Amino acid sequence: MKKFFISILFLFFSNSIFAQSSYSDFLEIKKLFNQNKYPELLSQELSFKKSDEFYPYIIFYKAVSYHKINDKNNSLRLLKNIINDFPNWSQIDEVFYWAVRIELEFNNINNALEYFSKIKEKSINESLHIFLESKIKKINSFSVLKEWNEVYPSNLVVAKYYGRKLLKEYLDEETLKEIKNLLEFVPKNQLFQSEKNAFNIAILLPFMYSSIENNYFVRNNSFILDLYAGINYAFKNFEGNKTNIIINSFDTKRDPDVVREIINSGDLSEIDLIIGPLYGKPIEIIKQFCLENKVLMINPLSNNSLIIQDNNYSLLFQPSLETIAKKAASYASSKFKNKNAIIFYENNYQDSLLASTYINHLQEDSFNIIYSKSVSLEDSRLILDSLSSTFEEILNDSVYDTLINVSDIIIKDGRGIDNLDTMYKYVDRFYIGNDSIGHVFVSSKNSLFASNVISAIDIREDTIPVIGFEDWLDYNLISVDQFENLNISMISPSFHISEDIIYDQMKSYFINNTGRNISQNFIYGAELMNMIMRINDNYNNFFQFGIRNEKIIPGVIGSGSFYENFNDNQVVPIIRVINSEITLDN
Repeated sequence: MKKFFISILFLFFSNSIFAQSSYSDFLEIKKLFNQNKYPELLSQELSFKKSDEFYPYIIFYKAVSYHKINDKNNSLRLLKNIINDFPNWSQIDEVFYWAVRIELEFNNINNALEYFSKIKEKSINESLHIFLESKIKKINSFSVLKEWNEVYPSNLVVAKYYGRKLLKEYLDEETLKEIKNLLEFVPKNQLFQSEKNAFNIAILLPFMYSSIENNYFVRNNSFILDLYAGINYAFKNFEGNKTNIIINSFDTKRDPDVVREIINSGDLSEIDLIIGPLYGKPIEIIKQFCLENKVLMINPLSNNSLIIQDNNYSLLFQPSLETIAKKAASYASSKFKNKNAIIFYENNYQDSLLASTYINHLQEDSFNIIYSKSVSLEDSRLILDSLSSTFEEILNDSVYDTLINVSDIIIKDGRGIDNLDTMYKYVDRFYIGNDSIGHVFVSSKNSLFASNVISAIDIREDTIPVIGFEDWLDYNLISVDQFENLNISMISPSFHISEDIIYDQMKSYFINNTGRNISQNFIYGAELMNMIMRINDNYNNFFQFGIRNEKIIPGVIGSGSFYENFNDNQVVPIIRVINSEITLDN
């Protein structure tokens, strides 16, 4: 028993002496480390057991010391030993810190991201961002960044650079949603950053001049030059941050070879947005360029959906014909309780497309199309006849006795054809009965169509609502009173406020420079540039996300723009004349 006690006592003192020796060795190692004496530290002959509490510290100091003398392989080897043998060590986040740095120095980004994902200490995590960024910002592969973001969704650096790549893709509904999810994690000012400080806009229009600087208003090309003047007017006079916007103008001359020369010259290589072209083959060439280079183009005047049909990077500043018809049908659905409709359209591509699209949307809302009729200009009176034609309803004695006392009913005398002595009483009845038509839609802007349908409505005893186009207001065949008294609504994509100080300033500028009244193309150009500057204010040169993310982009004197997941403007104003003033009705 005594011997056993002595043995225990000896063992206690031995362990105590060993513990003191280990602690002394640890302090010496720590001292050398703090003094940056890394070679001396590594030369120390130490014998620590893995069970010793100081063992992971010693290994860690040695691992970092190896890194300091540029022996990265041995450094990483020792760090991995700690990770494998002491996964729950209190200082394990610092081990991951150095492992991340060395893996990045070896360009093993996958391994670095794996170690990085295990770090729990926020300050250590954030201190590594600068090292991660130096590598990840060089990655050009969209698929690689996408995969990393899927595997490490909480990695801020990966999310940021993946998001920046994502912003250059076509922003469909799913992609837009993904970016919005990233914005819940990544600060907006970090996601919306670009290597480029400038937002470069290329204007490709058929100026047809070798120099345009002093020829904004030339009468024989005013259609184009008014548009260009409006763009420049807005850029110089409207509020907004313009310091990063650079406008580059090119004359396409309506020549596809000229457009190819512009592309081949490299002048479009740094362009972020293209305004134009306006015509045929140049449009197709630029569409292909934009598709290949992921650059947005916007046509300022056309409503032809073929321009945007096969190219996600192509936009229309105007609503397409299909959108106009869709919005008009939506207006009719909300406005008219009677779901019986008649549609007239001129026999051409544009009117036929408007009419067919309108009918499809109405039928989806359970409307009954009484008839839809294609009418040529020569036969436009058929509209008047079909709506106002009457027949004689002969009254028997009892009905006559009943109706004679009704003041609103006009009873007429009739005479027999075969027997002239035969007399009868009758009232005129419309073939299309009163109050049986919910509304009439006329897809043509032609004056003959407008005057015939309005004349027919004016003749009838009931008031049938009509939907037509703002162009009707310009026709002298129709009086202001008719627009006011009849239930006529007009689709007005060009609607703008004319009782406004900004409008007055624009009008004065235009008249002073041209001697003409302000043109619609000048207004379109100004509104387009206003939209671009508003998006630039909030999103810099991430124009596509801005135009997709904004619910409504306010106009200056117009109704503004709305795109979201569409490639044409979804704002389609519909107007009426009320108290002799044009009033927005939707």
